[in-house]
Amino acid sequence: MAKIEDLNKVRRAKAGTKGASVSGGAEKSSSLPRRRCPICGKAAVEKFRPFCSTRCADIDLGRWIGGDYRIAGTPANTLNSEDDEGEAEG
Repeated sequence: MAKIEDLNKVRRAKAGTKGASVSGGAEKSSSLPRRRCPICGKAAVEKFRPFCSTRCADIDLGRWIGGDYRIAGTPANTLNSEDDEGEAEG
């Protein structure tokens, strides 16, 4: 249990030093680590997180709708067509 507490202390210490070095002001986002937009690589904006703008969010949505993001495996259509064929023959 001591290892977990030590790890948490280290994480808090790192977060504190990063937040202080990024901005001297008391901004809400200064305590959060800087993230990059997954589309263009610019700094992410809290309002559009994890993106930097609505443009990048829309590009990502278009990729989802277009089927660019896929998980490898057997297509669902072939599984359904095999089940349908078996019922029609029987």
